[in-house]
Amino acid sequence: MKTNYIKLLLGGCIICLFNTACYKDQGNYQYHEINNVDSITGINKEYAILFKDTLRISPKLFATQDQGDTGRYTYRWEALIDGASSVPGDVSNVLIGSYRDLSYPVKLRPAGYDCYYRVKDKQTGVEWFRRFHFTVQSPVYQGWVALCDVKGSVRIDMVSRLGEQDRLIQDVMTFTNAGLPARHGAKQLVFEYTSAGRQFYLNTGDGLERFEGENFTWKSTYGIRYEMLTPVNAGFSVDLFYNSPLYMGVDYLISGKQVFYRNQMMGGKAFGAPVNYVDDEKTAFNPAPFIAGGYGGTSLHLLYDRDKRRFVVHDAMMSGTKCNSLQDGKLFSYTTGKELVYMVPTSYGGGDVFAIMKDDAGKYYTYCINVTRGGVKQSYYTEMTDAPELDKATVFAVSNQLGYVFYAVGGRLYEYDVFIHKATLMADLGTEKISVMKAPFFASYGKDFYTNLTNSLVVGSYDATRPDTENGVIRVYSIPDRNDALKLTWSYQGLGKIVDLVYRER
Repeated sequence: MKTNYIKLLLGGCIICLFNTACYKDQGNYQYHEINNVDSITGINKEYAILFKDTLRISPKLFATQDQGDTGRYTYRWEALIDGASSVPGDVSNVLIGSYRDLSYPVKLRPAGYDCYYRVKDKQTGVEWFRRFHFTVQSPVYQGWVALCDVKGSVRIDMVSRLGEQDRLIQDVMTFTNAGLPARHGAKQLVFEYTSAGRQFYLNTGDGLERFEGENFTWKSTYGIRYEMLTPVNAGFSVDLFYNSPLYMGVDYLISGKQVFYRNQMMGGKAFGAPVNYVDDEKTAFNPAPFIAGGYGGTSLHLLYDRDKRRFVVHDAMMSGTKCNSLQDGKLFSYTTGKELVYMVPTSYGGGDVFAIMKDDAGKYYTYCINVTRGGVKQSYYTEMTDAPELDKATVFAVSNQLGYVFYAVGGRLYEYDVFIHKATLMADLGTEKISVMKAPFFASYGKDFYTNLTNSLVVGSYDATRPDTENGVIRVYSIPDRNDALKLTWSYQGLGKIVDLVYRER
């Protein structure tokens, strides 16, 4: 009974409270709207600006009640370095302006920044904001870098990209005051990919050396002999420096009859002993000047033994100081008995390495060898017939997307379809000579710009009838299927006589 009484008492109290809450409020309240900034315009979504230039933005505010009183607000322009560009020591949030309009002499280091324009009503305390992004670039931030031969001397030119604008910098090492002494005999330019950063390797008749990829500076201690465990003399000559974004941190050197490598991912900062030994053989083989790493993050790399005319494989993670022979497959023998003319890794077929071979009778062949984490497998093999002027070709490339083989003779560019055994003349550049062709890979693959480049054909050429200070041209072609005509998507002229091309990516 007592329990029932307590329940009855509580129920009555709740009813009373409910009735009180529902009692009509007799107070006299007046509601009115406060000032509201309906929109902020005049700010683009994206800006690109050179370091030390001035970023100027004049926004327009559309408010409901300010009657043009700009002093009614406080203004903040804030820059936050984006995650992809952040390095230790960066300040996360930087105030770059406190006025309605922005006029900011850029002092932030070259990188990408997420920015906020904040407007606060001092009377109500309400704040509005507009977000945008801007990229601070140095003049050498991004773009095509060309190794040029100008009157026998080395010159490095750059087509620098600022946003959607391109700018030619002739002799970029002088432009950046790099201090690089005169070099002769241009051979090769490589943009090295490592997990720690980006830098260039310059290969000339004066040797192999590097320079910084961020600001294009050079030091006398950047010669390759400072990166060798085995002592080499000052005139140490390199035939090939190999590095790939497909397996960053692994470098190879071919110098005459020696092959060296280092694996920076495993702590190897210097090149060790030569690795051009096969299995338990005691005699080093004579390497062809080509190396082709596999696709999909594999550490396997193909080399070619000129002495025994065979393909061999080196595992950058497991093989140490030797290579391994390959067991013959159903399509062909890895001991080909032929001369290796050209070899390149591609993403075609999930990781096919294309090798162009020539036999003693002068016939040409295509060997496709799939190199992935699953190992080395044979994909395709064919004789290259109906290929005009193939015996005169000096430059080759292979489409990553379609597997077409491109070769150039002078200014004539051919596309060879290995599956229908036919070459098609795709371009005739007249008096120009094609000196380099690439279907490049990038660490930033997945971004539309780099994906399109990877699926394109990049052609560097020069016109010998014009001064070699300005006779170089870069062209980028998209590659349609069904052997349709190449489509020119971008070009730039006025560079020096082009020997090699790389892209300084971001």
